[in-house]
Amino acid sequence: MIKIIKRPSGKQLVWTIIGAVCLLLAVTLSVFSAGIKDSQPSQQMAERWDSEGGAAQVSCFFSSDQSVTPDTIMAFEHTMENQLETASIEAPSENARLWVDAYSAKGKLTLSTTHGSTEANAYGVGGDYFLFHPLGLEEGGMYFSGSDLMQDRVILDQNTAWQLFGSYDIAGQPITIGSGTNSHTGIVAGVVESESGWMNERAGAQTGTVYVSYEVLDTFGSHNGINSYEVVMPNPVTGFAKNMVTENIGLEEDSIEVVENSSRYSFFSLLSVLGQFGTRSMNAKAIIYPYWENAARGWEDILSVILLLQLLLYLVPVVLVTVLCVKLWRRRRFHWSDVKDWLADRQEARWARQAQAQTVQAAEKKVRRKKERVHKRLGKKEGK
Repeated sequence: MIKIIKRPSGKQLVWTIIGAVCLLLAVTLSVFSAGIKDSQPSQQMAERWDSEGGAAQVSCFFSSDQSVTPDTIMAFEHTMENQLETASIEAPSENARLWVDAYSAKGKLTLSTTHGSTEANAYGVGGDYFLFHPLGLEEGGMYFSGSDLMQDRVILDQNTAWQLFGSYDIAGQPITIGSGTNSHTGIVAGVVESESGWMNERAGAQTGTVYVSYEVLDTFGSHNGINSYEVVMPNPVTGFAKNMVTENIGLEEDSIEVVENSSRYSFFSLLSVLGQFGTRSMNAKAIIYPYWENAARGWEDILSVILLLQLLLYLVPVVLVTVLCVKLWRRRRFHWSDVKDWLADRQEARWARQAQAQTVQAAEKKVRRKKERVHKRLGKKEGK
């Protein structure tokens, strides 16, 4: 009996194991990368807004000398409404929103209660900030949005809540915003989990953070203007949303950074990061990124290196399979002339079958004609 598969040699077995291990490591890195992407909800607003992939999330980060205000944002919103109307892009239904946006400014704000006071890191937010940044709320709490009539609600992180109240169950409690004559009584809307994690901590996420409306921070605290603007909008073709934002935001190119969040971890985007490795961290723009953008950029660097490792790991089994195919080809027992002869034989057999079929058809046709002539003669005799 002929042996189809020969017993592999020790060397072949070692290379097979190496190829399998490389493939397993590459798949493991893919799972790890997917976990990193899923752990960043601030980068996934487009998926939450349109699960079918018809939207894109775009973020703008401004230098502090631009003095971006809510009026600047309103002017851009008006321009974008007109641009989308011109492009004949409409909401899927009458009551649905076509796009959504948010902005924020980082600063400081003094907060006081009967338990004490603290100067907290503050984010003055507008629009639907918490749609883009769904921080975990303690039970009983609620978010606020820029459309709320009352601009006096405050959201504290766990550290600040414990420091000022000694509890997390404080929704609805009064809190003094500001200090001295420049103060105001607000209401605690809720308590959120403090941002944690190795990358967030190094990216600038700080404990002792409070979230208020931009108007409250502007009136009772200190800040350097709006430094972050985020939008999710239709993206009928690749790059449409980013190009629309870039062209219509109305600021100088050297004072703004525009990022398309929804595609930043794609294969080609990470390859681009690899191409900028070493120079990417050089920033000539006077822009201070918020912690979530710093974290995303840090993970971009890590994921680009992981991508390079994956490509190298996938390359090993590909090379091994290629070498195997080459060896099998060299050991083949046929040649191109054999293939040519086989094809020629097949063609001759096909022609022979066609010729035989034509002969049979001709014979059948001859028989039918003979029968027809006989029937005609018989018919004439009967008529006489």
